[in-house]
Amino acid sequence: MNLSSQQAFSSKAAKLLSWGHWFTFANILFALLVSSLYLVSDPMPMTFSGKMFLLLNWLGHISFLTFLCFVLTIFPLSLIFPYPRHIRGMAAVIATFTMSLLALDAYVYFQLGYHLSPQVFEQIVSLISDTISTNPSLSLIIAGGIIIVILFFELIASNFTWRHLTELRQKPFRRYISPIFISAFVASHLLHIWADANVKLDITKQDNVLPLSYPTTAKSLLARYQLVDLDEYNKAQKVTFANDKVTYVASNKPLQCNTTSAQAIVLVFDDHALLAQYLSDKSLYTTENFYQPANPRESLFNLVYGIPSYYQKVIRAQGVLPAWSNKVNASFINLPRLAEDDTANLTVNYVKSESELAQINSLEADFAFALADNEDNAWSKSTLYMAEDIAPLGIITPQDIITSILANKFSCQNVQQFTLGNNLYNENDTGVNISGNTLLIYKKDKLTLLTSDGKHETVSAQQGFAIDSDLEVPFLVESLKKLKQFEQ
Repeated sequence: MNLSSQQAFSSKAAKLLSWGHWFTFANILFALLVSSLYLVSDPMPMTFSGKMFLLLNWLGHISFLTFLCFVLTIFPLSLIFPYPRHIRGMAAVIATFTMSLLALDAYVYFQLGYHLSPQVFEQIVSLISDTISTNPSLSLIIAGGIIIVILFFELIASNFTWRHLTELRQKPFRRYISPIFISAFVASHLLHIWADANVKLDITKQDNVLPLSYPTTAKSLLARYQLVDLDEYNKAQKVTFANDKVTYVASNKPLQCNTTSAQAIVLVFDDHALLAQYLSDKSLYTTENFYQPANPRESLFNLVYGIPSYYQKVIRAQGVLPAWSNKVNASFINLPRLAEDDTANLTVNYVKSESELAQINSLEADFAFALADNEDNAWSKSTLYMAEDIAPLGIITPQDIITSILANKFSCQNVQQFTLGNNLYNENDTGVNISGNTLLIYKKDKLTLLTSDGKHETVSAQQGFAIDSDLEVPFLVESLKKLKQFEQ
């Protein structure tokens, strides 16, 4: 047995292991710099404990991920193939790849609100494609430049730590490095356990901020997008959608319509009996895929303003008229706080009695429906009657009606800047709405009802049967962003 060769091998492996730790430390610092983009992607936590958790989780989690990458890649390579020059080169390449992946994930999270995963491949490709198409040359230069800078850093870090290994081993601060990161890692987990047990949403809403972190829950996402009233949760542990702090800012661009001389009539009946009387001598197309808020006031607001009742309180307080009514002359009959106009081109008539029915019985409605007669559930499925045979891919909510009228009857080009509804004449199969404490999001026939306490149910919109499906976090994030479109 050649003891000298074994000793040389052991010495070389030990030196490589020591170098690997310092190289990893350099990458932890670099990863903290890159990952700082995550910290500014969301609003800063409001409480001291939330800010403390953000800092500790950032230090502990990023350092843990970086060290884990070293253990799974560079460490076994240095044992199997203990040749310093080659290992340093391979380590620089591996670190460049992982650091570039971290930078890409941080950018995706900053832009879209979720991390890289196979489920969001289409959205990521679309984001990258849109970014490149804006300025292809500049985008490629920036992307290539970032990779080159990362590779340059890795090569310098790899060689510097190897050549100055003896000096680094003598640095007094070396003994504090591991305890600091380990303490941050442990403290962040203990703080999260405490927050989870005591319903501290300012902490638990950060579950998905960092990659490969805590599993995302609906509750944490609702808190992150400020749809949960944290104060009420702390007082009663009963969540309500936080619409007391909602702001509403209408688009400052004018609604662009090619014609304002068209005519459109929407009839809303207080009950199904009045609707049945109206329909007795009418021939209208129907769809059973109509979902409306069970609360009549919310349903009427959703129809008239074309936006969810999430904004109802602030709009009523401000006395704001529908943003689209500045361009299209509208009349709102039997609707409080809204004016009637006999010369209007668009009429929304709320029919509450037989005497009112007699006055409108001869009118040919473009859309007609009855308000929900049961408020046990937040949402009610009913029938929508239409003058034209429209077969939308997804479900229909009241806000889609006014959006469709503006887009088709009045040829308005930028309706989406004023409403959140879908144009029923186009092939839109996704949408978001809200009623009370229940968020409704849908994609084609897949309808998800999400309550403010984080519970969710996914059903078939047409058939009503339950669908065994996990919550689609990327789609939920997109829906929440869309819901908050008019906030600033």
